[in-house]
Amino acid sequence: MPYDLDSTVAELEREDIVVLDCPLRANRCLALANGRMVGVDSRRFGTQAELRTALIHEDGHFASGAFYTAYSPYQLRAQAEHRADKAAVLKYLPYEELSVRLRAGDTLSEAAEYFCVTEDFLRKACELYRNMGKTFAGTEGESV
Repeated sequence: MPYDLDSTVAELEREDIVVLDCPLRANRCLALANGRMVGVDSRRFGTQAELRTALIHEDGHFASGAFYTAYSPYQLRAQAEHRADKAAVLKYLPYEELSVRLRAGDTLSEAAEYFCVTEDFLRKACELYRNMGKTFAGTEGESV
């Protein structure tokens, strides 16, 4: 699987999700369930990794069905965001490949660059996998 912005947009389009670059007021990126649309204000992203991270997160909302309204209680929003992140991680950051890279000595920064995601999102991916019982360094004292 190629890990770049163009491949991600193409994947969303294959899933019949329209990616629309448009100015947004309150958000940099958002998913609209009923229209199967992701609105993105690409001017508000500093790097392709930031933009790709946002797009795969929004795809995670579609993959998990985790949507909410602007007026939803915080707990519901937090649960939906967690489900979207988990779905995005499972789809776009496969454990086997991530594990091989980290065990081979990639730093978090290098692995994030390889997968074209932010380092923060890569940390979140590692934490999600650890919560599923996966390891990266072969010991309990792993540094990732």
